[in-house]
Amino acid sequence: MATAKNKGPGHPEWTEREEKRGLDPLGMQQSSVAIYQELVPGISNVTLRMRYYGFYAWLAYRYAKDVRDTSVEVWCMYVRRAEALYALAAQYNGGVRGVAGSRWATRTLERTHGKRITFYLNTDRGDGETQYLKQKFGAFGAAYGSQLAEIGVLDKTHQHEVPVPAAGTGDALARAYEAAAGEAASVFLNAAKSGRVTKEQLTQMERMLPTRIAKSGRERRLYEDILFGKGHSVDSTACTRSLTLKLLLRVAAELGRIPSTEEARWALYSSHTDSGTPWEVVSPTEQRQQSAWKTYQANDLVHLCYEAILKISLDILETQPSGLPMNQLVGSVVTRLSKALGRKPISWQTLVDSVSVVTNAWDQEKPLSDYILMKKVLEASNLPAVCSDDCGASALKLLAVLHKRFGGQLVAISKQLPVAVTSANNHSLVTELQFLATHAEEPFEDFLTQVVRSRVLERHLWVALHKLRGQGDYTFLLEADEGRVRLRAKDGPVLTNPRLDSAITFLQDTHLLGEYGPTDAGNRVLAGP
Repeated sequence: MATAKNKGPGHPEWTEREEKRGLDPLGMQQSSVAIYQELVPGISNVTLRMRYYGFYAWLAYRYAKDVRDTSVEVWCMYVRRAEALYALAAQYNGGVRGVAGSRWATRTLERTHGKRITFYLNTDRGDGETQYLKQKFGAFGAAYGSQLAEIGVLDKTHQHEVPVPAAGTGDALARAYEAAAGEAASVFLNAAKSGRVTKEQLTQMERMLPTRIAKSGRERRLYEDILFGKGHSVDSTACTRSLTLKLLLRVAAELGRIPSTEEARWALYSSHTDSGTPWEVVSPTEQRQQSAWKTYQANDLVHLCYEAILKISLDILETQPSGLPMNQLVGSVVTRLSKALGRKPISWQTLVDSVSVVTNAWDQEKPLSDYILMKKVLEASNLPAVCSDDCGASALKLLAVLHKRFGGQLVAISKQLPVAVTSANNHSLVTELQFLATHAEEPFEDFLTQVVRSRVLERHLWVALHKLRGQGDYTFLLEADEGRVRLRAKDGPVLTNPRLDSAITFLQDTHLLGEYGPTDAGNRVLAGP
C-alpha cells in the first residue's frame, strides 16, 4: 500500500484517520507491492510489534483451553476485549508505540477518575463512535491474522473457523508468552472476561507489553526462530524473509546504527553507506536477495517518474477551467518537458547515452545520482505548488538513468521475480523499460508524445475506470468529456512502503538490533548459516 504524504511509518489506518494520497493513479504501485510482499512474507506494514504474534498465539491457546466455543462471534468478542485491555495497559504504563486502540485508550484513561475502568461497552460492537476500533475483528482481523497464518503461528482446523495455535511453533510460543507474563496472565484474562479493570491491575500487566520481551529466555528465542525460519525448508517463504532480515542487520552494521526505511532501501539499492563507503554481502543467496530489493527500488522509481509527469499534466489543466482537447494537453506537456531539458535530444536513446550512471546511486552530492534525481522528482508531491522545470527534467533524466542501469537486466529480472511481469496488469519496471527500448530511436518529441499519452494520461483513465467498475471507487484525477480533458483532483508521486519499518522494529523488539547496529544476538544470526 502506498504511504500517504506526511504519514510516518507505524501509523496504519486503524490508528488514525487522514487524507488519502498516492492511490496508484497509474496502476504501477501494485507491482512494487507484489515484489515486496514476496521479499518480506509474514510481516506487513500494519503488523507493528513482534510481541503481538506471541500475544495472539496465547489468546488462541487460552480460548481453546478455557472457552472452547467454535462460534466465530464468540471468538470475535474475546479478541476485541483482549485488544482493548492491552491498549489500556500500554497507555497506562507510559504509552507504547504500535499498539492498536491507543487513541481510544488515552481518551478513556483521561476521562476515568476512579480506580476502576469499565470497557466492555467499547468492545462489544455497540455504538460505533465509542468502540475502541471499528473493524469487526479489531487489529487481529485488520492486520495480524493473515500474517500469523502465513508465518506459521496460527492455523485453522477442518471443524470450525476459529484460529488455533499451529502445532509446534504456535503452541510453544503461546506457552512461552504465558510463562513470561507470569501472574499477570490470569489477571489479564479475568479482566478481559469481565470487561472491567482497575488501574492497579493495569500496572501488573506491564510485563505483557511489546517492549518487555526479555533479552534472554525461550520467548525471545522463539521469535528469532520464527523470523529466521529455523526448522523450515530452504525453499519456504521463511527463507526469503530471513534473507531480508539478515540484509537489514548487515546494513545496520555498515551504518553503525538503526537504519530508517529510507536508509535501508538506498543502502540495498546502491551497495553504499550514506557516507559513500561501498559494502557488499558475501553469501550468494543474500546477493540474490539484495538484487531483488534493487529491482523493487528501481520499480518504485519508474512509477515515480511517470507520476511526476502526471502531476505536470494536472498542473497544466489547473490553469484551464474549461479543459483542453487531449491532443493539446499532450502537446503542452511534451513542450514543457522538452523545454525543461534545455538542449532537446535527437531521440530517447541519445538522452540515455548522454547520462552518466554513477557508481554510488545514493551519492548525495552528484546531480545525476539516482538519489538526487529522486529528491527533485518528489518536489511534484507538493500538491499546492506547480512542478518546477527542474522536477520535470529530473523525471526524464532519472528514467534515462534507470534505463541505462537496468535495461540489460530485464531477462534476469523476469526470471528472478516473475511477479514483476505477471502482476498488476503487467505495469512494471520490465514492461516500461521494454517500451522505452522499443521506441528509443524515434524522434524525441514523437517518443515523448507516446509516453505522455499512452503511459500516463490514457493509462490513468483506464486505471480509474477499472477501479470504478471493479471497486466502485471514483479515483479520476482528470476526465475526458465531449472531446476535452478537465481536471478533477490533484495528486503527486509517492513511494510505496515496503514493510521495512515493521521488520526493523521486529529486530529491535527481539534484541537483535540495538542503537549501534546488530547486538551480540544479531551478530550470531549473521554468523550462522
